[in-house]
Amino acid sequence: MNDKVILLDGGMGHELKNRGLSDGTFLAGLMANEATGGDAAVVESIHYDFLAAGCDVVTTNSFVAVPPRMIECGLALDQESANARSVQLINAAVDRASAAIAKYNKYHSKEDCTGYKTIVTTLIKRNVDILLAETLSTSREAEAIIKTLSSLKDTNQNIIIPPLWISFTIHDDKPNQLRSGESLIDVCRLIINQAELSKIHIDAIGVNCSTPSSISVALKELNEMGVTGIKYIVYGNCFQKTTSEWIRSLNNDNNTSVGMNHHKFDEYDDEGYLLPEIYAKYAKTWAGAGASIIGGCCGCSPDHMKAVSSNLR
Repeated sequence: MNDKVILLDGGMGHELKNRGLSDGTFLAGLMANEATGGDAAVVESIHYDFLAAGCDVVTTNSFVAVPPRMIECGLALDQESANARSVQLINAAVDRASAAIAKYNKYHSKEDCTGYKTIVTTLIKRNVDILLAETLSTSREAEAIIKTLSSLKDTNQNIIIPPLWISFTIHDDKPNQLRSGESLIDVCRLIINQAELSKIHIDAIGVNCSTPSSISVALKELNEMGVTGIKYIVYGNCFQKTTSEWIRSLNNDNNTSVGMNHHKFDEYDDEGYLLPEIYAKYAKTWAGAGASIIGGCCGCSPDHMKAVSSNLR
Protein backbone atom coordinates (compact mmCIF):
# COMPACT_ATOMS: atom_id res chain seq x y z
CA MET A 1 0.00 0.00 0.00
CA ASN A 2 1.17 3.54 -0.73
CA ASP A 3 2.54 5.36 2.32
CA LYS A 4 0.45 8.41 1.48
CA VAL A 5 -2.72 8.07 -0.55
CA ILE A 6 -4.20 11.38 -1.65
CA LEU A 7 -7.92 11.47 -0.94
CA LEU A 8 -10.08 13.23 -3.51
CA ASP A 9 -13.61 14.35 -2.63
CA GLY A 10 -16.85 12.68 -3.71
CA GLY A 11 -19.77 13.64 -5.94
CA MET A 12 -21.13 17.17 -5.77
CA GLY A 13 -24.24 16.84 -7.96
CA HIS A 14 -26.07 14.15 -6.04
CA GLU A 15 -25.05 15.66 -2.73
CA LEU A 16 -26.71 18.89 -3.82
CA LYS A 17 -29.80 16.88 -4.76
CA ASN A 18 -29.81 15.21 -1.35
CA ARG A 19 -29.75 18.68 0.22
CA GLY A 20 -32.74 19.88 -1.77
CA LEU A 21 -31.12 21.53 -4.80
CA SER A 22 -32.28 19.83 -7.98
CA ASP A 23 -34.19 20.79 -11.12
CA GLY A 24 -34.00 17.38 -12.74
CA THR A 25 -30.86 18.29 -14.71
CA PHE A 26 -27.16 18.59 -14.00
CA LEU A 27 -27.48 22.38 -14.06
CA ALA A 28 -28.90 22.82 -10.56
CA GLY A 29 -25.42 22.79 -9.06
CA LEU A 30 -24.05 25.30 -11.54
CA MET A 31 -26.95 27.64 -10.90
CA ALA A 32 -26.33 27.27 -7.16
CA ASN A 33 -22.85 28.70 -7.73
CA GLU A 34 -24.40 31.87 -9.11
CA ALA A 35 -26.83 32.37 -6.23
CA THR A 36 -26.07 35.09 -3.72
CA GLY A 37 -27.95 33.50 -0.84
CA GLY A 38 -28.44 30.06 0.63
CA ASP A 39 -27.80 27.96 -2.48
CA ALA A 40 -24.19 29.08 -2.82
CA ALA A 41 -23.73 28.45 0.88
CA VAL A 42 -24.85 24.85 0.31
CA VAL A 43 -22.14 24.38 -2.33
CA GLU A 44 -19.55 25.79 0.05
CA SER A 45 -20.78 23.59 2.90
CA ILE A 46 -20.43 20.45 0.76
CA HIS A 47 -16.83 21.37 -0.05
CA TYR A 48 -16.17 21.84 3.64
CA ASP A 49 -17.93 18.59 4.61
CA PHE A 50 -15.69 16.61 2.27
CA LEU A 51 -12.64 18.28 3.79
CA ALA A 52 -13.91 17.54 7.28
CA ALA A 53 -14.40 13.90 6.21
CA GLY A 54 -10.66 13.63 5.60
CA CYS A 55 -10.30 14.52 1.91
CA ASP A 56 -7.04 16.20 0.93
CA VAL A 57 -8.34 17.64 -2.31
CA VAL A 58 -11.70 19.12 -3.27
CA THR A 59 -12.97 19.78 -6.79
CA THR A 60 -14.77 22.78 -8.21
CA ASN A 61 -18.49 22.58 -8.85
CA SER A 62 -18.03 23.09 -12.58
CA PHE A 63 -18.79 19.74 -14.21
CA VAL A 64 -21.28 21.20 -16.70
CA ALA A 65 -19.58 24.57 -17.20
CA VAL A 66 -18.96 23.80 -20.86
CA PRO A 67 -20.61 25.46 -23.89
CA PRO A 68 -22.55 22.47 -25.29
CA ARG A 69 -24.38 21.73 -22.04
CA MET A 70 -24.93 25.39 -21.14
CA ILE A 71 -26.34 26.20 -24.60
CA GLU A 72 -28.43 23.04 -24.66
CA CYS A 73 -30.13 24.00 -21.41
CA GLY A 74 -30.41 27.71 -22.21
CA LEU A 75 -28.19 28.77 -19.33
CA ALA A 76 -27.48 32.48 -19.59
CA LEU A 77 -23.94 32.34 -18.24
CA ASP A 78 -20.67 32.72 -20.02
CA GLN A 79 -18.16 29.92 -19.65
CA GLU A 80 -15.43 32.03 -18.08
CA SER A 81 -17.60 33.50 -15.34
CA ALA A 82 -19.12 30.09 -14.54
CA ASN A 83 -15.71 28.50 -13.99
CA ALA A 84 -14.39 31.53 -12.13
CA ARG A 85 -17.34 31.45 -9.73
CA SER A 86 -16.75 27.75 -8.99
CA VAL A 87 -13.18 28.57 -7.94
CA GLN A 88 -14.37 31.46 -5.78
CA LEU A 89 -16.72 29.19 -3.83
CA ILE A 90 -14.14 26.47 -3.33
CA ASN A 91 -11.62 28.98 -2.02
CA ALA A 92 -14.05 29.99 0.73
CA ALA A 93 -14.02 26.42 2.03
CA VAL A 94 -10.35 25.77 1.37
CA ASP A 95 -9.31 28.80 3.40
CA ARG A 96 -10.53 26.83 6.40
CA ALA A 97 -9.02 23.51 5.54
CA SER A 98 -7.03 22.13 2.60
CA ALA A 99 -5.85 22.47 -1.00
CA ALA A 100 -7.95 23.09 -4.11
CA ILE A 101 -8.32 21.33 -7.39
CA ALA A 102 -10.24 22.41 -10.47
CA LYS A 103 -11.91 20.04 -12.84
CA TYR A 104 -13.31 20.51 -16.30
CA ASN A 105 -15.72 18.25 -18.09
CA LYS A 106 -15.33 16.76 -21.55
CA TYR A 107 -15.82 19.12 -24.48
CA HIS A 108 -17.19 17.28 -27.52
CA SER A 109 -15.20 18.48 -30.52
CA LYS A 110 -13.00 16.71 -33.03
CA GLU A 111 -10.61 19.57 -33.65
CA ASP A 112 -11.83 22.78 -32.02
CA CYS A 113 -10.21 23.26 -28.59
CA THR A 114 -11.72 26.69 -27.96
CA GLY A 115 -13.89 25.40 -25.11
CA TYR A 116 -10.97 23.80 -23.31
CA LYS A 117 -8.78 26.87 -23.81
CA THR A 118 -11.30 29.16 -22.12
CA ILE A 119 -11.74 26.77 -19.20
CA VAL A 120 -8.04 26.10 -18.64
CA THR A 121 -7.03 29.75 -18.99
CA THR A 122 -9.70 30.80 -16.49
CA LEU A 123 -8.62 28.18 -13.96
CA ILE A 124 -4.90 28.86 -14.27
CA LYS A 125 -5.47 32.61 -13.82
CA ARG A 126 -7.18 31.81 -10.54
CA ASN A 127 -4.25 29.76 -9.28
CA VAL A 128 -5.86 26.35 -8.99
CA ASP A 129 -3.50 23.69 -7.71
CA ILE A 130 -4.42 20.90 -10.13
CA LEU A 131 -6.24 20.50 -13.43
CA LEU A 132 -8.51 17.45 -13.42
CA ALA A 133 -9.89 16.34 -16.79
CA GLU A 134 -12.42 13.76 -15.71
CA THR A 135 -15.06 11.41 -17.07
CA LEU A 136 -13.49 11.43 -20.53
CA SER A 137 -15.12 8.79 -22.70
CA THR A 138 -12.94 9.00 -25.83
CA SER A 139 -9.29 9.44 -26.73
CA ARG A 140 -10.30 12.50 -28.76
CA GLU A 141 -11.24 14.43 -25.63
CA ALA A 142 -7.93 13.69 -23.93
CA GLU A 143 -6.02 14.60 -27.09
CA ALA A 144 -7.82 17.96 -27.16
CA ILE A 145 -6.67 18.66 -23.60
CA ILE A 146 -3.03 17.95 -24.43
CA LYS A 147 -3.34 20.08 -27.58
CA THR A 148 -4.83 22.95 -25.58
CA LEU A 149 -2.11 22.94 -22.93
CA SER A 150 0.61 22.67 -25.56
CA SER A 151 -0.87 25.65 -27.43
CA LEU A 152 -0.96 27.71 -24.24
CA LYS A 153 2.72 26.96 -23.61
CA ASP A 154 3.63 27.90 -27.17
CA THR A 155 1.91 31.28 -26.90
CA ASN A 156 3.08 32.08 -23.37
CA GLN A 157 6.49 30.77 -22.37
CA ASN A 158 6.04 32.02 -18.81
CA ILE A 159 2.80 30.21 -18.11
CA ILE A 160 2.91 27.73 -15.24
CA ILE A 161 0.62 24.80 -15.90
CA PRO A 162 -0.58 23.01 -12.74
CA PRO A 163 -0.22 19.23 -12.45
CA LEU A 164 -2.59 17.47 -14.84
CA TRP A 165 -4.79 14.57 -13.78
CA ILE A 166 -6.66 12.69 -16.52
CA SER A 167 -9.44 10.23 -15.77
CA PHE A 168 -11.51 8.15 -18.19
CA THR A 169 -14.94 6.62 -17.71
CA ILE A 170 -14.96 2.93 -18.59
CA HIS A 171 -17.69 0.53 -19.65
CA ASP A 172 -19.08 -1.09 -16.52
CA ASP A 173 -19.38 -4.50 -18.16
CA LYS A 174 -16.12 -4.27 -20.16
CA PRO A 175 -13.65 -2.50 -17.84
CA ASN A 176 -10.82 -2.75 -20.36
CA GLN A 177 -12.70 -0.37 -22.65
CA LEU A 178 -13.70 3.28 -22.57
CA ARG A 179 -17.38 3.98 -23.19
CA SER A 180 -16.37 4.75 -26.78
CA GLY A 181 -15.26 1.12 -27.16
CA GLU A 182 -11.57 2.07 -27.34
CA SER A 183 -9.02 0.07 -25.38
CA LEU A 184 -8.24 1.70 -22.03
CA ILE A 185 -4.58 0.74 -22.16
CA ASP A 186 -4.11 1.75 -25.80
CA VAL A 187 -5.65 5.16 -25.12
CA CYS A 188 -3.56 5.71 -21.99
CA ARG A 189 -0.37 4.87 -23.87
CA LEU A 190 -1.40 7.17 -26.72
CA ILE A 191 -2.12 10.10 -24.42
CA ILE A 192 1.02 9.62 -22.34
CA ASN A 193 3.12 9.53 -25.53
CA GLN A 194 1.45 12.64 -26.96
CA ALA A 195 1.95 14.47 -23.68
CA GLU A 196 5.65 13.60 -23.65
CA LEU A 197 6.06 14.81 -27.23
CA SER A 198 4.28 18.04 -26.32
CA LYS A 199 6.31 18.39 -23.10
CA ILE A 200 3.14 18.30 -21.00
CA HIS A 201 3.52 16.41 -17.74
CA ILE A 202 0.69 14.08 -16.78
CA ASP A 203 0.87 13.74 -13.01
CA ALA A 204 -1.87 11.10 -12.76
CA ILE A 205 -4.03 8.97 -15.03
CA GLY A 206 -6.87 6.64 -14.23
CA VAL A 207 -10.61 5.91 -14.26
CA ASN A 208 -13.81 7.20 -12.68
CA CYS A 209 -17.63 7.22 -13.00
CA SER A 210 -17.92 3.43 -13.15
CA THR A 211 -18.76 0.70 -10.66
CA PRO A 212 -16.16 -0.08 -7.98
CA SER A 213 -15.85 -3.64 -9.29
CA SER A 214 -15.12 -2.35 -12.80
CA ILE A 215 -12.53 0.05 -11.45
CA SER A 216 -10.76 -2.79 -9.65
CA VAL A 217 -10.35 -4.60 -12.98
CA ALA A 218 -9.25 -1.43 -14.78
CA LEU A 219 -6.64 -0.67 -12.12
CA LYS A 220 -5.11 -4.09 -12.66
CA GLU A 221 -4.89 -3.29 -16.37
CA LEU A 222 -3.22 0.03 -15.65
CA ASN A 223 -0.62 -1.65 -13.46
CA GLU A 224 0.20 -4.06 -16.26
CA MET A 225 0.94 -1.07 -18.49
CA GLY A 226 4.23 -0.66 -16.60
CA VAL A 227 4.36 3.14 -16.68
CA THR A 228 6.67 4.89 -14.22
CA GLY A 229 6.52 8.44 -12.88
CA ILE A 230 2.74 8.73 -13.20
CA LYS A 231 0.27 8.21 -10.36
CA TYR A 232 -2.92 6.19 -10.72
CA ILE A 233 -6.20 7.90 -9.83
CA VAL A 234 -9.44 5.99 -9.25
CA TYR A 235 -12.89 6.98 -8.01
CA GLY A 236 -16.09 5.05 -8.47
CA ASN A 237 -19.83 5.50 -8.38
CA CYS A 238 -21.89 4.48 -5.37
CA PHE A 239 -25.14 3.64 -7.14
CA GLN A 240 -26.70 0.23 -7.41
CA LYS A 241 -27.73 1.03 -10.98
CA THR A 242 -24.66 1.14 -13.18
CA THR A 243 -23.93 3.98 -15.59
CA SER A 244 -24.08 1.50 -18.48
CA GLU A 245 -27.59 0.46 -17.41
CA TRP A 246 -28.61 4.11 -17.13
CA ILE A 247 -27.29 4.89 -20.63
CA ARG A 248 -29.15 1.89 -22.05
CA SER A 249 -32.37 3.11 -20.42
CA LEU A 250 -31.94 6.56 -22.02
CA ASN A 251 -31.53 4.85 -25.39
CA ASN A 252 -34.55 2.59 -24.78
CA ASP A 253 -32.23 -0.39 -25.06
CA ASN A 254 -33.87 -3.42 -23.49
CA ASN A 255 -30.67 -5.45 -23.53
CA THR A 256 -30.15 -6.51 -19.91
CA SER A 257 -27.11 -8.73 -20.45
CA VAL A 258 -24.01 -7.80 -18.46
CA GLY A 259 -20.44 -8.94 -18.46
CA MET A 260 -19.89 -8.55 -14.74
CA ASN A 261 -21.95 -9.05 -11.61
CA HIS A 262 -22.19 -5.64 -9.92
CA HIS A 263 -25.25 -6.35 -7.80
CA LYS A 264 -24.52 -7.69 -4.35
CA PHE A 265 -27.73 -6.33 -2.89
CA ASP A 266 -26.64 -6.59 0.75
CA GLU A 267 -23.95 -4.00 -0.02
CA TYR A 268 -26.54 -1.27 -0.71
CA ASP A 269 -28.96 0.67 1.47
CA ASP A 270 -32.71 0.91 0.87
CA GLU A 271 -32.24 3.89 -1.46
CA GLY A 272 -29.78 2.06 -3.68
CA TYR A 273 -26.54 3.64 -2.44
CA LEU A 274 -23.46 1.55 -1.76
CA LEU A 275 -22.82 1.36 1.98
CA PRO A 276 -19.90 3.59 3.08
CA GLU A 277 -18.07 0.70 4.77
CA ILE A 278 -18.27 -1.34 1.55
CA TYR A 279 -16.88 1.52 -0.55
CA ALA A 280 -14.09 1.89 2.01
CA LYS A 281 -13.17 -1.77 1.48
CA TYR A 282 -12.90 -1.18 -2.25
CA ALA A 283 -10.73 1.87 -1.60
CA LYS A 284 -8.38 -0.11 0.60
CA THR A 285 -8.05 -2.71 -2.13
CA TRP A 286 -7.25 0.01 -4.65
CA ALA A 287 -4.61 1.49 -2.39
CA GLY A 288 -3.05 -1.95 -2.02
CA ALA A 289 -3.08 -2.33 -5.80
CA GLY A 290 -1.10 0.84 -6.36
CA ALA A 291 -3.63 3.67 -6.58
CA SER A 292 -2.13 6.93 -5.29
CA ILE A 293 -5.26 9.10 -5.57
CA ILE A 294 -8.64 7.77 -4.43
CA GLY A 295 -11.96 9.55 -4.27
CA GLY A 296 -15.61 9.09 -5.12
CA CYS A 297 -17.82 9.95 -8.08
CA CYS A 298 -21.61 9.90 -8.50
CA GLY A 299 -23.48 9.15 -5.30
CA CYS A 300 -20.35 9.25 -3.15
CA SER A 301 -21.10 11.35 -0.06
CA PRO A 302 -18.95 12.82 2.73
CA ASP A 303 -19.96 9.75 4.78
CA HIS A 304 -18.42 7.49 2.13
CA MET A 305 -15.18 9.47 2.09
CA LYS A 306 -15.08 9.58 5.89
CA ALA A 307 -15.22 5.77 5.89
CA VAL A 308 -12.45 5.68 3.27
CA SER A 309 -10.29 8.04 5.31
CA SER A 310 -10.80 6.00 8.49
CA ASN A 311 -9.96 2.77 6.68
CA LEU A 312 -6.78 4.05 5.07
CA ARG A 313 -5.33 6.17 7.86
